[in-house]
Amino acid sequence: MVIILVALTIVIAISAQWLIRYLVREREATVGRDYAILSPTLAVAVPGRVPQFPEDLYYHKGHAWMKFEEGNKIKVGLDDFTQQVMGTFDKIEIPLPGGELKQGEVAWKISTGNQKLSQLAPLGGTVVEVNEKLRRDPTLANRSPYEEGWIVKIQGKALNKEMPGLMDASQFKAHFDQCKARLMSSFNHETLGLAYGDGGEVVQGAASKLDEKTWKILVTQLFHSSSEQV
Repeated sequence: MVIILVALTIVIAISAQWLIRYLVREREATVGRDYAILSPTLAVAVPGRVPQFPEDLYYHKGHAWMKFEEGNKIKVGLDDFTQQVMGTFDKIEIPLPGGELKQGEVAWKISTGNQKLSQLAPLGGTVVEVNEKLRRDPTLANRSPYEEGWIVKIQGKALNKEMPGLMDASQFKAHFDQCKARLMSSFNHETLGLAYGDGGEVVQGAASKLDEKTWKILVTQLFHSSSEQV
Protein backbone atom coordinates (compact mmCIF):
# COMPACT_ATOMS: atom_id res chain seq x y z
CA MET A 1 0.00 0.00 0.00
CA VAL A 2 2.86 2.34 0.94
CA ILE A 3 4.53 1.63 -2.41
CA ILE A 4 1.31 2.45 -4.28
CA LEU A 5 0.89 5.73 -2.38
CA VAL A 6 4.49 6.71 -3.13
CA ALA A 7 4.00 5.90 -6.80
CA LEU A 8 0.80 7.96 -6.96
CA THR A 9 2.56 10.88 -5.29
CA ILE A 10 5.33 10.79 -7.88
CA VAL A 11 2.82 10.61 -10.77
CA ILE A 12 0.83 13.55 -9.37
CA ALA A 13 4.00 15.62 -8.93
CA ILE A 14 5.15 14.92 -12.49
CA SER A 15 1.69 15.73 -13.88
CA ALA A 16 1.59 19.00 -11.93
CA GLN A 17 4.97 20.05 -13.30
CA TRP A 18 3.88 19.18 -16.84
CA LEU A 19 0.66 21.18 -16.40
CA ILE A 20 2.55 24.23 -15.11
CA ARG A 21 4.95 24.15 -18.07
CA TYR A 22 2.01 23.80 -20.49
CA LEU A 23 0.19 26.79 -18.97
CA VAL A 24 3.36 28.90 -19.11
CA ARG A 25 3.86 28.06 -22.80
CA GLU A 26 0.24 28.92 -23.55
CA ARG A 27 0.57 32.24 -21.72
CA GLU A 28 3.71 33.13 -23.67
CA ALA A 29 1.98 32.26 -26.94
CA THR A 30 -1.03 34.39 -26.01
CA VAL A 31 1.21 37.34 -25.17
CA GLY A 32 2.92 36.93 -28.52
CA ARG A 33 -0.41 36.92 -30.37
CA ASP A 34 -1.59 39.98 -28.45
CA TYR A 35 1.66 41.76 -29.28
CA ALA A 36 1.17 40.97 -32.96
CA ILE A 37 -2.29 42.52 -32.83
CA LEU A 38 -1.13 45.63 -30.96
CA SER A 39 2.06 46.13 -32.97
CA PRO A 40 1.49 44.75 -36.49
CA THR A 41 4.45 46.58 -38.02
CA LEU A 42 6.84 44.93 -35.56
CA ALA A 43 5.28 41.47 -35.58
CA VAL A 44 5.90 38.71 -38.08
CA ALA A 45 3.71 39.31 -41.14
CA VAL A 46 0.99 36.81 -42.03
CA PRO A 47 2.39 34.90 -45.04
CA GLY A 48 1.05 35.92 -48.43
CA ARG A 49 -0.76 33.57 -50.78
CA VAL A 50 -1.48 33.56 -54.47
CA PRO A 51 -4.74 35.51 -55.06
CA GLN A 52 -7.49 33.72 -56.96
CA PHE A 53 -8.89 35.04 -60.25
CA PRO A 54 -11.80 32.87 -61.49
CA GLU A 55 -11.86 32.04 -65.18
CA ASP A 56 -15.50 33.03 -65.77
CA LEU A 57 -14.99 36.72 -64.96
CA TYR A 58 -13.52 39.76 -66.69
CA TYR A 59 -11.16 42.11 -64.84
CA HIS A 60 -10.25 45.77 -64.85
CA LYS A 61 -6.67 46.88 -64.15
CA GLY A 62 -7.93 48.45 -60.92
CA HIS A 63 -8.76 44.99 -59.49
CA ALA A 64 -12.52 45.09 -59.95
CA TRP A 65 -14.36 42.34 -61.83
CA MET A 66 -17.56 42.01 -63.86
CA LYS A 67 -19.87 39.19 -64.87
CA PHE A 68 -22.85 39.14 -67.24
CA GLU A 69 -26.19 38.10 -65.75
CA GLU A 70 -29.70 37.53 -67.06
CA GLY A 71 -31.79 40.57 -67.91
CA ASN A 72 -28.82 42.47 -69.36
CA LYS A 73 -27.51 43.10 -65.86
CA ILE A 74 -23.81 43.15 -65.05
CA LYS A 75 -22.59 42.10 -61.60
CA VAL A 76 -19.55 43.99 -60.34
CA GLY A 77 -17.24 43.53 -57.35
CA LEU A 78 -13.70 43.63 -55.97
CA ASP A 79 -11.20 40.83 -56.46
CA ASP A 80 -9.43 38.49 -54.08
CA PHE A 81 -6.23 40.52 -54.20
CA THR A 82 -8.05 43.64 -53.00
CA GLN A 83 -9.38 41.92 -49.89
CA GLN A 84 -6.01 40.30 -49.28
CA VAL A 85 -3.96 43.49 -49.35
CA MET A 86 -6.55 45.57 -47.46
CA GLY A 87 -7.27 43.01 -44.77
CA THR A 88 -10.55 42.98 -42.85
CA PHE A 89 -12.86 45.66 -44.24
CA ASP A 90 -14.34 48.16 -41.80
CA LYS A 91 -16.61 49.84 -44.34
CA ILE A 92 -17.46 49.83 -48.05
CA GLU A 93 -19.03 53.03 -49.40
CA ILE A 94 -21.44 51.71 -52.02
CA PRO A 95 -23.05 53.86 -54.75
CA LEU A 96 -26.83 54.31 -54.58
CA PRO A 97 -29.30 52.76 -57.03
CA GLY A 98 -29.78 55.07 -59.98
CA GLY A 99 -26.24 56.37 -59.74
CA GLU A 100 -23.96 56.41 -62.75
CA LEU A 101 -20.59 54.66 -62.96
CA LYS A 102 -17.92 55.53 -65.50
CA GLN A 103 -15.27 53.05 -66.53
CA GLY A 104 -11.94 53.83 -64.90
CA GLU A 105 -13.41 56.30 -62.41
CA VAL A 106 -14.07 55.79 -58.69
CA ALA A 107 -16.96 53.37 -58.11
CA TRP A 108 -16.71 52.68 -54.36
CA LYS A 109 -14.39 53.27 -51.42
CA ILE A 110 -13.05 50.68 -48.98
CA SER A 111 -11.87 51.49 -45.44
CA THR A 112 -9.56 49.39 -43.29
CA GLY A 113 -8.14 50.92 -40.13
CA ASN A 114 -6.80 54.34 -41.13
CA GLN A 115 -6.43 53.45 -44.81
CA LYS A 116 -9.00 54.03 -47.52
CA LEU A 117 -8.87 52.77 -51.12
CA SER A 118 -10.84 54.37 -53.94
CA GLN A 119 -11.52 51.55 -56.40
CA LEU A 120 -12.28 52.07 -60.09
CA ALA A 121 -15.35 50.87 -61.99
CA PRO A 122 -14.62 48.12 -64.52
CA LEU A 123 -17.48 49.33 -66.75
CA GLY A 124 -19.74 52.32 -67.04
CA GLY A 125 -23.50 52.14 -66.53
CA THR A 126 -26.46 52.81 -64.29
CA VAL A 127 -26.58 51.15 -60.87
CA VAL A 128 -29.75 49.04 -60.76
CA GLU A 129 -29.08 47.02 -57.61
CA VAL A 130 -26.70 47.15 -54.63
CA ASN A 131 -25.62 44.48 -52.18
CA GLU A 132 -27.26 45.79 -49.00
CA LYS A 133 -25.67 43.00 -46.96
CA LEU A 134 -22.32 44.77 -47.32
CA ARG A 135 -23.60 47.80 -45.45
CA ARG A 136 -24.29 45.59 -42.44
CA ASP A 137 -21.28 43.30 -42.84
CA PRO A 138 -18.49 44.56 -45.16
CA THR A 139 -16.35 41.52 -44.27
CA LEU A 140 -18.64 39.51 -46.54
CA ALA A 141 -16.45 40.81 -49.37
CA ASN A 142 -13.41 39.41 -47.51
CA ARG A 143 -14.92 35.97 -47.15
CA SER A 144 -16.57 35.73 -50.57
CA PRO A 145 -15.38 38.46 -52.97
CA TYR A 146 -16.73 36.71 -56.08
CA GLU A 147 -20.03 35.37 -54.80
CA GLU A 148 -21.80 36.72 -51.70
CA GLY A 149 -19.58 39.81 -51.56
CA TRP A 150 -20.50 41.35 -54.93
CA ILE A 151 -21.01 45.12 -54.69
CA VAL A 152 -23.42 46.41 -57.36
CA LYS A 153 -25.30 45.38 -60.47
CA ILE A 154 -25.36 47.81 -63.36
CA GLN A 155 -26.98 48.27 -66.74
CA GLY A 156 -24.14 48.79 -69.20
CA LYS A 157 -24.33 51.53 -71.81
CA ALA A 158 -21.24 51.24 -74.00
CA LEU A 159 -20.15 47.59 -73.87
CA ASN A 160 -18.76 47.50 -77.43
CA LYS A 161 -16.50 50.41 -76.57
CA GLU A 162 -15.57 49.43 -73.02
CA MET A 163 -15.18 45.63 -73.10
CA PRO A 164 -11.79 45.83 -74.90
CA GLY A 165 -10.53 47.64 -71.78
CA LEU A 166 -11.07 44.50 -69.70
CA MET A 167 -9.01 41.32 -69.43
CA ASP A 168 -9.86 37.66 -69.04
CA ALA A 169 -8.29 35.73 -66.16
CA SER A 170 -5.10 34.70 -67.99
CA GLN A 171 -4.51 38.19 -69.38
CA PHE A 172 -5.13 39.73 -66.00
CA LYS A 173 -2.71 37.39 -64.22
CA ALA A 174 0.01 38.37 -66.70
CA HIS A 175 -0.76 42.07 -66.22
CA PHE A 176 -0.79 41.67 -62.44
CA ASP A 177 2.59 39.91 -62.42
CA GLN A 178 4.14 42.74 -64.45
CA CYS A 179 2.76 45.40 -62.11
CA LYS A 180 3.90 43.44 -59.07
CA ALA A 181 7.45 43.11 -60.42
CA ARG A 182 7.68 46.88 -60.98
CA LEU A 183 6.35 47.52 -57.49
CA MET A 184 8.78 45.17 -55.77
CA SER A 185 11.72 46.85 -57.47
CA SER A 186 10.70 50.21 -55.94
CA PHE A 187 10.66 48.95 -52.31
CA ASN A 188 13.69 48.80 -50.04
CA HIS A 189 14.39 45.58 -48.15
CA GLU A 190 12.69 46.63 -44.91
CA THR A 191 9.51 47.84 -46.60
CA LEU A 192 9.48 44.81 -48.88
CA GLY A 193 9.41 42.57 -45.81
CA LEU A 194 6.29 44.30 -44.52
CA ALA A 195 4.52 44.16 -47.88
CA TYR A 196 5.57 40.76 -49.26
CA GLY A 197 5.96 37.30 -47.77
CA ASP A 198 8.67 34.77 -48.57
CA GLY A 199 6.58 33.47 -51.47
CA GLY A 200 6.57 36.85 -53.20
CA GLU A 201 2.89 37.56 -52.50
CA VAL A 202 1.48 40.59 -50.71
CA VAL A 203 0.85 39.69 -47.07
CA GLN A 204 -2.64 39.64 -45.62
CA GLY A 205 -3.55 43.13 -44.43
CA ALA A 206 -0.43 44.82 -45.85
CA ALA A 207 -2.30 48.15 -45.90
CA SER A 208 -2.12 48.45 -42.11
CA LYS A 209 1.61 47.66 -42.05
CA LEU A 210 2.78 50.35 -44.47
CA ASP A 211 3.34 54.05 -43.93
CA GLU A 212 1.20 56.47 -45.92
CA LYS A 213 3.87 57.24 -48.53
CA THR A 214 4.54 53.57 -49.29
CA TRP A 215 0.81 52.76 -49.30
CA LYS A 216 0.25 55.46 -51.94
CA ILE A 217 2.94 53.89 -54.12
CA LEU A 218 1.28 50.47 -53.83
CA VAL A 219 -2.18 51.88 -54.61
CA THR A 220 -0.90 53.86 -57.59
CA GLN A 221 1.04 51.01 -59.15
CA LEU A 222 -1.29 48.08 -58.42
CA PHE A 223 -4.76 49.65 -58.25
CA HIS A 224 -4.08 52.60 -60.61
CA SER A 225 -6.07 54.71 -58.18
CA SER A 226 -5.56 56.94 -55.14
CA SER A 227 -5.50 56.44 -51.37
CA GLU A 228 -6.79 58.50 -48.49
CA GLN A 229 -6.34 58.51 -44.73
CA VAL A 230 -9.59 58.00 -42.83
